[in-house]
Amino acid sequence: MVLQSGFTEDMSHKLLDSLFKELTTLKLIGLLKAEFKDPLVLDGFRRDAKTSTWHRAQGPRVITHIFSGNVPNPSIVSFVLGMLVKSKNVGKVSSKDKGFLDIYLDSLKMVDCGLASGNSLLKANNKKALERSIQASDLVVVYGDDRTLSEVRKMIPSKTRFIGYGHRVSFGICLKETLTKRNLSKLARNAATDIWMMDQRGCLSPAVIYLETGGEVSPLLFSQHVTKHLSRYGRWLTLYDDAVSDFPKICEGKVIHFQAFNDIEKVYKKLKPIRLSLQSVALEGNSVRRQGAALRLAQLGINRICRAGQMQNPPITWHHDGMPNLASWVRWTDLETR
Repeated sequence: MVLQSGFTEDMSHKLLDSLFKELTTLKLIGLLKAEFKDPLVLDGFRRDAKTSTWHRAQGPRVITHIFSGNVPNPSIVSFVLGMLVKSKNVGKVSSKDKGFLDIYLDSLKMVDCGLASGNSLLKANNKKALERSIQASDLVVVYGDDRTLSEVRKMIPSKTRFIGYGHRVSFGICLKETLTKRNLSKLARNAATDIWMMDQRGCLSPAVIYLETGGEVSPLLFSQHVTKHLSRYGRWLTLYDDAVSDFPKICEGKVIHFQAFNDIEKVYKKLKPIRLSLQSVALEGNSVRRQGAALRLAQLGINRICRAGQMQNPPITWHHDGMPNLASWVRWTDLETR
């Protein structure tokens, strides 16, 4: 699996450890409660104490999942979400995919054959099988670039539900009060972890780290420390700019941009043109300034704000692309009694 994935052995272990820490019984039940309040609505009608109305949440009979080949975690999570809403799941992996999902499904068979039997994979290049699966589905979920989403949408019947997770970009912001000598080593190491994990392939990989001037440690020195940590993971290209410039148009490969700023409004201004593509930010600052920046970032469209070092470890309850994970997949029936 490690050799086929394209990731190093160390990275593969960290990716899978991070993923399966979120797929525990306790956390999955927590997700169900967070999105449905009463998870038993997936089994039958349940009374809402506030409205006295009875509600039933029905998962799709069949979900077709179409995956990109850049990172493995979304495919496994997507199938788990499908199983949580009691759907049959059909997956079409990218020709670039190297086996994380099929290995997961094989391991599931060893634990619960009945549950595993509701999941299947299509061959990557079998277009006719994909078309048949889409026609038989109540929901089609697609992960990929915007062109892929557009192409798949054309294949879907008008009344079949479609959810697309398209191209997104992420970044980091370090406010000046966090750029201290005492904090330097830990913060640089955490930033390097965010950059290294996934080899900059995923939407959660930071393309830019914005660094505020005026701190005890200069933005340039901080970028040099991050570069030093990155060098332990191979060769990386780090680019430093002492002013805020346009967001990189190409966010892939082992490349990271550092940009210094003296006024955070300049950062917001550069982010505004790409607000529909923004996803996550690792934001470091004191509690007051961090809260203020978080509010502005939310207005720009950011849907996840985390700490440095945690960008590649989203909780299972994260609202992916700003949407509920499960509640957006089901249909509701209300039963009135008066």
